[in-house]
Amino acid sequence: MPELAEVELARRIWNGAEGQKVEEVHSHPAARIFRSTPARALSILENTRITGSARHGKRMFFTFDDQWYLEVHLGMSGKVYLAEKNYTSQKHDHLILRMESCSLVLNDYRMFGKVELHEEKVWENLPPDPISPKFNKSLVKRMVENRPNKVLKGALLAQELFPGVGNWMADEICWRMGVHPVTPLSKTSPESLYEHTKFVCKAAIKYVSDKNLAKGKPMEDLGFKAGGYVDEVPPKSWLFQHRWKKGGVCPKCKSLLERDTIATRTTAWCAQCQPIDGLV
Repeated sequence: MPELAEVELARRIWNGAEGQKVEEVHSHPAARIFRSTPARALSILENTRITGSARHGKRMFFTFDDQWYLEVHLGMSGKVYLAEKNYTSQKHDHLILRMESCSLVLNDYRMFGKVELHEEKVWENLPPDPISPKFNKSLVKRMVENRPNKVLKGALLAQELFPGVGNWMADEICWRMGVHPVTPLSKTSPESLYEHTKFVCKAAIKYVSDKNLAKGKPMEDLGFKAGGYVDEVPPKSWLFQHRWKKGGVCPKCKSLLERDTIATRTTAWCAQCQPIDGLV
């Protein structure tokens, strides 16, 4: 599932049409990505302009005429494109916004994503995003104190606590903390958890969002495919490049990485750098 950094890249791709008017809305009425908002209701966006966008965790919000807020959640298989205006609809394209000079395309072959239309800035009332100034040491300290028995990996995956952090980012944070993923929060340092979460989230945006958009690809080639990775990724000094397959080694000590299911997700860690002694 796309995480904070990949979703930020997706937001910036569609935000390339900021200031343009929606000339036509094409949607697939039967697609289950339209849950609380019927697909046909999106026609209200025709003749409005994109006036801004925001990201909160794994959710994107696009503002139209400072009045309507289109929420897009990519789920596990969603992908977005900034395509040519005369773009021909492809299989699994469930939403296309025809703009003045381009098309905004949402494709989701498994339909685990979600599209909703709001009349207010709902993201302003959500728990603080990890890169927000409101996500601070005091907040993390309260999280730890209120959930002493929750394991670290499970806490990091909880979207009400760490919005946008997903599987690979959670593993990265645990590894940088030098703490095993099953460690109870009561045995972790709130300051370390805060600092490494901030670092991983901000640096991931730099590598995944900033650097890929800076490559200057043609408009029709801009897109983010869920489950895959674009040209620029975090460097080899990160756990990121080593955790995906069997045989990966720790970038710090070169030990073979361990893998198991923790908090319902496949998890990778280094037994040397993240010892489990005393936890079980």
